Amino acid sequence: MSSTLSKVLFGLPALAISALADSSSKCSADCISIPNSTVDSISHYTLGDVISLPDTVVSCGGSSFKVNITSNLCRVVVNVTTSASSSTRIEAWLPDDWNNRLLATGTGGIGGCIDYRFVQNGAHLGFASFGTNTGHDGEQGFDFFLDQPEVINDFGHRGIHVEAQVAKQIIEQYYGKKASKSYYQGCSTGGRQGLQNAQLYPEDFDGILAGAPGIDWLHIVAFKGILARRIGWPDLESDVYVRPEQWQAIVAKQIEMLDPLDGVKDGIIDNPTAHAFDPAIMACGTHVLNSSLCLKPQQLASVRAAYEPLADSEGRIVYPGFNLGSDTSVFSANQVNGIADLAYKVLQDFWRGAIYNDSSWTPHNFTVKDMDFAIKLNPGGVNAAEAKLGKFYAKGGKIISYHGQADQTITPKLLSEYYAKVQSNLNATLEDMHSFYRHFFIPGMYHCSGGPGAVDVGQVYPMDEDRLNAKENILLALTEWVEDGEEPATIVGAKYDTTGKATAYRKYCPYPYENAVIMFRQRSACPSCYVIMCSSAANQNKSFDNMASPSNAAMENNNSEILSLLSDSL
Repeated sequence: MSSTLSKVLFGLPALAISALADSSSKCSADCISIPNSTVDSISHYTLGDVISLPDTVVSCGGSSFKVNITSNLCRVVVNVTTSASSSTRIEAWLPDDWNNRLLATGTGGIGGCIDYRFVQNGAHLGFASFGTNTGHDGEQGFDFFLDQPEVINDFGHRGIHVEAQVAKQIIEQYYGKKASKSYYQGCSTGGRQGLQNAQLYPEDFDGILAGAPGIDWLHIVAFKGILARRIGWPDLESDVYVRPEQWQAIVAKQIEMLDPLDGVKDGIIDNPTAHAFDPAIMACGTHVLNSSLCLKPQQLASVRAAYEPLADSEGRIVYPGFNLGSDTSVFSANQVNGIADLAYKVLQDFWRGAIYNDSSWTPHNFTVKDMDFAIKLNPGGVNAAEAKLGKFYAKGGKIISYHGQADQTITPKLLSEYYAKVQSNLNATLEDMHSFYRHFFIPGMYHCSGGPGAVDVGQVYPMDEDRLNAKENILLALTEWVEDGEEPATIVGAKYDTTGKATAYRKYCPYPYENAVIMFRQRSACPSCYVIMCSSAANQNKSFDNMASPSNAAMENNNSEILSLLSDSL
């Protein structure tokens, strides 16, 4: 174990620990004084304490929400004024046994909730760990955005920068010295916030861990409304409308048919972009789906359209298509008791509050024009698709991102495109890219976490104490890369059963290299993961043109292969 990881896991030497022995007594409001801020709460807790947060809004957990304390620490809650009409709440967990590092964390959805899973992880590892609500409370709703451009600015681009600046001040005041290194961790919107921060405020962090980054956020959100319209919504009686239960059957059949093609039948489509799939195979009369679920001709057209990429009003492809095998509920869960109602509320909330400033707006008639208007407006600078990371690269910053291949919210293809744009903007070789930015695709992972694959790479609380090393914990991999120069050649994920027991492990390679289709059943065998060679991908730099629907011939060849696998059951 490297000296860096020893510090991460076991804290500071005895002399430094003794200097922090009075942490409990100094955990008082007198020790924190941040300009334009008020200390709302400050208390010392010990490992294992459970704190109640009764003022938590419903969409963040509600009045019964509780949080486990993951080390002996001082918890500080600060309210920071960001403009004459806005403020943001920042929470600090300051471990007694501090490892000299700062970890800031992001939010999800439309923000508004501190992501305690990341805060807990950081404090457990000894980081001074911070969270923020990015300027409003709640990840559902729209009224906090109505007539509040500064609140939108906090969510759009400013909140994480303010968190970083305030965190550095709190650390220096509380510990009496600056953090040696500053890190960031977030997923989804939090992933977007991390990459956006590297572009806008490159001096804030030394290392950034971005999961499922929503870097083209407005297109990501708008695509859900466009997809719903493509499949016939909100006219639930239309001949082209595909019902929610049909979509469940469609996705299940995709997994059943495409899963074996990677050579391992494990409920995972290892690389969905490697396959073509014509929904005609599920048409009525083929007997692949039963008579209540099979697809009629008009519905076939809708299903095909659902997997097409997104174009703007001028015909330019702006967002890649949905992945085969991913759950479709973000657009297919669209009715309640026979009434059209899109379950994915981010679209309605953000367009109501931040785009149109109209509390009565609904997505029922959503079109590409609504999307294009939002892109042009770009409230709060929330869209961060420029991929201009030159300053972060030049300062020696490091980025690790990861994305599940079964992500149901943000298509993983977006990261392939983003990575290529970063490389193009820097005029960089792949070696240059891998010297500062490594991305990992995780087969079988849903949005940020969960799924049938070996999807735990140490990204969320609680962590596996047996896997606190740089090969199996992605945050520690980032730390070792930044501080010791040890590049993450691979990362190992684990699969757990319902009792929390690890049942399988798998090694993942940095993009654009392909992952080996091997899953180890015992951890003692997993060191073999590290010596498996990562193979070159066929297309290292995919463009949106390459993401267009495959040819009919390709579909026919692929369907023939699928049908041969199913021949015994047809």
